[in-house]
Amino acid sequence: MTTVQKLSPRSQAAWTAFRVRVTELGGEVVESGWLGNGKPHRIRCAAGHEGAPRPSDVQRGQGICRSCANRDSQMAETEFRVRLDELGATLLEPRWLGNHEPHRMRCAAGHECAPRPRDVQYGQGICRTCAGHDPQAAWVAFRARVEGVGGEVLESAWLGSGKPHRVRCTNGHENRPTPTNAQKWGICRTCAGNDTKVAEAAFRARLAELGATLLESAWLGASNPHRVRCTQGHDTAPRPHSVLQGSGVCRVCAGKAWDVFYVVADDINGIVKFGITSGDPRPRLYRHARDGFDSVIRLVEGLPGDVAPRLERATLAALRDAREKPVRGIEYFPARTLGLILDLVDGWTSAASLPDSEPVQLALNIAA
Repeated sequence: MTTVQKLSPRSQAAWTAFRVRVTELGGEVVESGWLGNGKPHRIRCAAGHEGAPRPSDVQRGQGICRSCANRDSQMAETEFRVRLDELGATLLEPRWLGNHEPHRMRCAAGHECAPRPRDVQYGQGICRTCAGHDPQAAWVAFRARVEGVGGEVLESAWLGSGKPHRVRCTNGHENRPTPTNAQKWGICRTCAGNDTKVAEAAFRARLAELGATLLESAWLGASNPHRVRCTQGHDTAPRPHSVLQGSGVCRVCAGKAWDVFYVVADDINGIVKFGITSGDPRPRLYRHARDGFDSVIRLVEGLPGDVAPRLERATLAALRDAREKPVRGIEYFPARTLGLILDLVDGWTSAASLPDSEPVQLALNIAA
């Protein structure tokens, strides 16, 4: 028989607060009297479940109903079994081990696994093999992937999906891709053109075929511009990756001189934009004017060699160093950056002994 304590003013206040809180949560206190802040008190929740939470736990925000909070063992087991039936899995565990303990089962594909009921209820699935997380299955799949493209796995054991594994491709190149990367990008960096030494050698060979001279003193990477002089004497800076894909080495010879640098502004929205173009700049300026950039701040034409693209890259680098971020795209910046941009443009113009690049006022006809 439960003994009800004689209430002090403090206990009376706690008893009242407990009942108020249970009522706020949609429940009903079944206990007839106060038993103490750390003692279980019988309640009935809004869903009709009967429980016995401690008032101190309720006041700390732990709720009043274990069943509604999915902490009721019997309910958790029932929901777990229902979920397994939905997934077509068979429970092999002879008894319930608890919501946080692994339970042996067989998934719909026939793999034996041991997920935790709590994880399954949270939607994490039941089978590591089907999810690609089983080491043995991953090892088998990796070898099948390599052999499927004519390669050979040289590693004697599985090292992990993110660890490099030695392989030999069908052309005899030895590489060390990770299984994850092999699945996405293939097994051989050399055949894919990503091997640094091979890419450099191929670039030099291609320049020799085109009669071009490499002016760069060191390899900068397949995606970075390298200074080159073409057979006509034009100094350009193509990217090796583009050259190896057939883009050629000289923009001037290809009619893409990129010999104009411009700075335009959208005064209404407080945005400036800079960029480069080839030959007559008016078509490019018209397009920007239709977009609201109808104020031409600088227009420098006839830039030699690769001055324009190098100035563009230098301007972007200076803005990054100043911790200025584009407001859209790559070359659109707040109007406050205009001074920095013009300092660079005018400095490069002076250094290259080019004509002055004073503000240009163009009557841009942007009527439709």
